[in-house]
Amino acid sequence: MTGLQLTALLRRLGPWQGGGAAAVWPRAGGSAGAAAAGRPDGAAEIRRRTLAATGSVAAAEEATRVWTALPADAQAAVLDLPGTMASAARQTDATTCGSAVLTMLAATGDPSLALWLVTGRLGSLRPPELVGAPPGALALLSTAPAERRFAAVQRVLKRRSTATALFGLPWPAALGTPPWGAARVARFPGVAFRHQPVDDTDQVHLGRVLDAVELALAAGVPVPLYSGGDSSGGWATAAPRHVVLAVGRGPGGLRVFEPGQGRLHTVSRRALAAGGTPQPGLGGWSHLAWVLLPYPVA
Repeated sequence: MTGLQLTALLRRLGPWQGGGAAAVWPRAGGSAGAAAAGRPDGAAEIRRRTLAATGSVAAAEEATRVWTALPADAQAAVLDLPGTMASAARQTDATTCGSAVLTMLAATGDPSLALWLVTGRLGSLRPPELVGAPPGALALLSTAPAERRFAAVQRVLKRRSTATALFGLPWPAALGTPPWGAARVARFPGVAFRHQPVDDTDQVHLGRVLDAVELALAAGVPVPLYSGGDSSGGWATAAPRHVVLAVGRGPGGLRVFEPGQGRLHTVSRRALAAGGTPQPGLGGWSHLAWVLLPYPVA
């Protein structure tokens, strides 16, 4: 590495020196992509996820009925949004990578939102991202391409994550979504998210952060990651510049949804530890800069 990240300085000067401590996670009953369409566990997985997300038995049964009646390709899409709908979930402009990631995160954990994104069908219990939406707008979106529904939720989550992110005032729209704003609205059943700057010049700290990320993924919980460059390209590039979503682990490393291209990539732990080399899975940036770590809640 030939330069320094701004987040390295923030961590050294700020209240985040510990960071990356891994909680004890129960192993999830299933995760995104674990149950394929047509397999006996598919309906059970939809029921489990919806109940966890909504706390409503009626909503879980309704989502299961709707999912069971779908064609096989739509069933697969609802069960594994990152694997099947990455292109439709692509960020709508240069400032919505964070809200695209928050949309994918929420929908991966909540089949009622995933069903609407994939099919346009809305159940009797609205997902939080659609609360307050005008009925006319929802009616128009119900028959629109999935890309437009993803874009609509991106706009909602960008507005909510930036509304009070600058000392109680709106965060500048041109700067995207700050980590603390994203952590405040990030939604996945059973967890709350805390933001943590990353210093990849401190290998002990970085190792703890990556261990925490992998532990969450093993429990089926996706993890938002912020990426950036370093001071060798100017201090503007040393700040967090892009947001991606780690959605699982594979033989080569982390499976990452990159919203700029609307694709899944694999990023190795070695590449994250080394830094300095542009990674497609980080949106072409070279460093892990900030993470939103999930912690179990009662």
